[in-house]
Amino acid sequence: MSAGLDGVTVDIMTRNRWTPSTTRVLDDVTLPLPAGTVTALVGESGCGKSMVASVLTGLLPPGSAPSGRLRVGDEAFTDGELVGADRRWRGLRGRRIGAVPQSASTSFTPVRSVGAQLDEVIGTLGGSRDAVELCRRVHLDPAALRLFPHELSGGMAQRAAIAAALAGDPDTIVADEPTSALDAELSADIWELLAEAASTGAAVLVITHDVETMRRGCDSVAVMRAGRIVDHRRLDEIAASDDAYVAGFFERVP
Repeated sequence: MSAGLDGVTVDIMTRNRWTPSTTRVLDDVTLPLPAGTVTALVGESGCGKSMVASVLTGLLPPGSAPSGRLRVGDEAFTDGELVGADRRWRGLRGRRIGAVPQSASTSFTPVRSVGAQLDEVIGTLGGSRDAVELCRRVHLDPAALRLFPHELSGGMAQRAAIAAALAGDPDTIVADEPTSALDAELSADIWELLAEAASTGAAVLVITHDVETMRRGCDSVAVMRAGRIVDHRRLDEIAASDDAYVAGFFERVP
């Protein structure tokens, strides 16, 4: 099923030494995420990319004042419901929305094997695949299930994190910088895995700086600047943009 943000604005309440104030971190963001596609989200550091992921997973920080609308399949959240306090979110996280964290290795508890943790996630979410099946789906040797998180390589940890995100068969997958610590070859493998997830009908959003390898599995690219989406098109179209800020992200893309 598709997902997307419609006119989402998020202000964060802050307090200086004397008076409270607000900082706008997302400004009228509209971002459709069609089922069966991979959308990449790029932009300079601090422009609001990770805040988009927070909206999609219902994990906005304390003090957030959101407005607008979020769609996840047939569910819709508006305004104050976006902060994640609505009890409907309990049925969405993991089951309808799978999240791949930026730091995969530290997302697992260090004192338990990867297999034990995947089994727990599967049991909690009522997943239809066991840990071995999930490993095979993400091209991870099932022998890795016996290992502890610190024993995994960067590529293995990222595959394990994707397996955990897929455990509940979610309709939407949000991956925040999933290739940030990987070399080009491993990065390409991760993009292909996310594209495989989309091929089964999931709507996939990848927040990334990895412009060079995202062509392996990317259907469209959205560019952010100062909390706003300034362009959103197919990769081949957006790379030829007349806007210097937008085109600057794609100068090295073949």
